[in-house]
Amino acid sequence: MGDVFVEFFSEEALENIMVLLQYKPERIIYLGHKHNMITKKMKSLRKFASITSPDTVLEFIEVPRDSLELCIQTLDDICIEYPDARFELTGGGEMFLIAFGYVSASRQTRTLRIDPYTGTEMDFSEGMAPVSCKSNVRISVAENIILHGGVLRAPMNNWRFTDQFREEIRIIWGVAKELRHSWNKHLAVIEEVVKNYPADDDGVYRMPKAALRDAVQTLQRLNEAGMMNFFRYEHSRVVFRFKSKQIREIVTKTGNILELHVYEVATRKPTDFTDAVVGAVIDWDGEATNPSFETEGHPRSETINEIDVILMRSAVPTFISCKSGRADSKALHELETVTSRFGGKYAKKVLAMSTPCDASTSGTSFFKQRAKDMHIWVIDDLYSMSDEQLLRKLQRIQGA
Repeated sequence: MGDVFVEFFSEEALENIMVLLQYKPERIIYLGHKHNMITKKMKSLRKFASITSPDTVLEFIEVPRDSLELCIQTLDDICIEYPDARFELTGGGEMFLIAFGYVSASRQTRTLRIDPYTGTEMDFSEGMAPVSCKSNVRISVAENIILHGGVLRAPMNNWRFTDQFREEIRIIWGVAKELRHSWNKHLAVIEEVVKNYPADDDGVYRMPKAALRDAVQTLQRLNEAGMMNFFRYEHSRVVFRFKSKQIREIVTKTGNILELHVYEVATRKPTDFTDAVVGAVIDWDGEATNPSFETEGHPRSETINEIDVILMRSAVPTFISCKSGRADSKALHELETVTSRFGGKYAKKVLAMSTPCDASTSGTSFFKQRAKDMHIWVIDDLYSMSDEQLLRKLQRIQGA
């Protein structure tokens, strides 16, 4: 403590926090211009700092972007008041960087840069050769969303990842891989029949075989895999009970198993990713409106998005959208919008598909090229991919 750092305020939120996370100093002075140092961004940064480094004082100084003289004067004043201040050079507007070059030509300045993506710190302090070292910064998924002005709400499904549940995910994913295209088709039928024939107070379902049609084969296969307490035929009905509520939630909603599979593989070793969330519900403005009105247990907000999986490596997020069926350009644009808003340019974007891309989209070449142009990684045909192959791809995307 006791250190003072100067940051040139950046529109990329991640570039404003590397010193805060690495040094947790007594004071950080942010220098910026009116067009980028807006109130909402400063508010989000203060909220983030109150969680990650509550004893650090944040000071914001705004200087007109077209006044080189005022930029130089502001930097001179800081050097006089805080002669040992260190300047972090990652962000900042062109005018401030020109001004800093002018000031540093006549003053001894201590400078550094921390790369948000690699976490590498370079110390360029005068009188010594540049020194490189690896920083150890990390933030959680929830903190990343706060930094970008939102709030991570409670997920739709509050999954409990015990060792047993992880094993059940692997078993159900194995069944899905066996059935492939039939899995989605059958689960869509099961999802509909469950609504029309809900379970009794003991969790027992009694469904007409005629309503289930071929989907009864999937229920029978899940029973053989040990995912039911019991399963039997009674005349024209099928009577069964799922082994647990969590298994019921997987089987009665198409797509759940894919996102759980991706999350389960990514989080087997805590060293691979520093934080992860499945079924992330993001409130864009962080302010719930009309709390008395709720949708599926969530307070109403102006804008809410759900991202299937978010992984963190140090301070860099990867947003993953999982598609068990068809995917089109709309899916790409939705992923791009949310990632840009809550991850910025450093975030990674992934579209994970259970089936081959050419089997799920029309105009495959156009789709893949569009994804490439948007810097979105497409991991398709997960049904044919081993867990190790999936993990290696996720690690590669994150640069691990």
